[in-house]
Amino acid sequence: MKNLFGFKELHIKSEKKESSSPSETSLERHVMSEANLFDIVILGAGPAGYIAAIKAAQLKKKVCIIEKNKIGGTCLNRGCIPTKAIIASANLFNSIKRASDFGIDAENININFSAIQERKKKIVDGGINGIKSLLKNYNIKLEYGTAELKEPFLIENHKENGYTEKIKGNNIIISVGSCPADIKGIHVDNEYIFDSDSILDIKNLPDSLTIIGGGAVGCEFAHIFSSFDVKVSIVEQLSHLMPTEDEDISSTLEREFKKKGIKVYTNKKVDTILKDDANVKVTLSDGNELKSDKLLIAAGRRFNTSGLGIEKTEIKIGKRGNILVNDRMESSVSGIYAAGDVTGNAMLAYVASREGIVAAENAAGGKEKMDYSLIPSTVFTEPNIGCAGLKEREAKEKGIKINVGSFQFRSLGRAHTSGEISGMVKFISDANTDKILGVHIIGAHASEIIHEAVIAIKMGMKSRELEDTIHSHPVYSEVLMEGAADVNKRAIHKYRD
Repeated sequence: MKNLFGFKELHIKSEKKESSSPSETSLERHVMSEANLFDIVILGAGPAGYIAAIKAAQLKKKVCIIEKNKIGGTCLNRGCIPTKAIIASANLFNSIKRASDFGIDAENININFSAIQERKKKIVDGGINGIKSLLKNYNIKLEYGTAELKEPFLIENHKENGYTEKIKGNNIIISVGSCPADIKGIHVDNEYIFDSDSILDIKNLPDSLTIIGGGAVGCEFAHIFSSFDVKVSIVEQLSHLMPTEDEDISSTLEREFKKKGIKVYTNKKVDTILKDDANVKVTLSDGNELKSDKLLIAAGRRFNTSGLGIEKTEIKIGKRGNILVNDRMESSVSGIYAAGDVTGNAMLAYVASREGIVAAENAAGGKEKMDYSLIPSTVFTEPNIGCAGLKEREAKEKGIKINVGSFQFRSLGRAHTSGEISGMVKFISDANTDKILGVHIIGAHASEIIHEAVIAIKMGMKSRELEDTIHSHPVYSEVLMEGAADVNKRAIHKYRD
């Protein structure tokens, strides 16, 4: 049988029953068009979702993806890409300020912040259009709306025009992401107090900014605003900025921040935040008072599961509100997968992408497993940070006997040609086997250089093998060759104690 739209109708068998109205009949018989039945339905079109959709389509599956806001998720719209676009402007401005060091006279250089914001928007819009084009190329159905699970595999998509569409999938991948967490007692008004989403759309540069949270997000914004000559203070309750990184990397970043005039407050908690018509006053646990035009809260995220209807299913939720999954990215309900921030795992866009691929492969009948054992971390401050593998403290906690090598960027010819001499590399290698266990870099282009180290660790390379690998000259990657050599006290361009 075909309906008015020409689609074949599928009926779920039920006892025939008289009905006085068409709406009652449709509820009881549950009629769904063939067009709304899919092999895989994906909720959320961020880095996990849209990549899962493409992978599933490559595996010849009929795919629908439902997005509530904009394609690309946090990464493309409010995270990775817009921040790096603004960082590119900040880095260029920093370079121009040092132009005289390179024999270039550059005067009367001004910041056109609205133009910087417009450039950022164009880059984001270009990314959105690029993903849309990819989805279309793979014949993936893209729907906008708020998805709600009514049954484990039946979704109601509530659209802005008030229409609700029923969509059913043989498998479902939930990849709805996360957003900045609400912090008790702090009202983000987007006028004086901002979170990491809203600060990206600030219209004018403030004279001063206080940042609460010394992790990757807080440190990148500290770099951005200080580069634009904003007076920046950053507060971290733990003992170091970037507390998840190796202590030598953290302490180097703190030192570089202080050189640039950023005020760093570590081991400090926030007692009170008061706002008036002139500024925001933050009182720290040691009694210190920080007054600034604006305040950025760069700490904590929550999962976008509210209103999803998970309570109508048997999907198990963790204590933090994340969806619990196994190493196949499958939830407690067979056939329902989750990927990205909503799982509460690494909460990084590039990890989300891999999780999306694993989820799609398994939803299509594969046997893929997610491996979190080697995830690089990158921070786009100046200098850059790039880290992978075990930290020194972790190796010691595990009782592994290690050798440590290090090398300073200031000993690289390439660093001097570019005037970027700050930073270091640190190698952690097994003392018995010489196998590389971890590499931690802070310095120019560390976020790019680290991936050579990632491959070395993944392939089980020894420090001596990396040392013996010929590198071009002059390049920043020589820091890895020299750092690996220093594990066994063989670095050429390093003084001996």
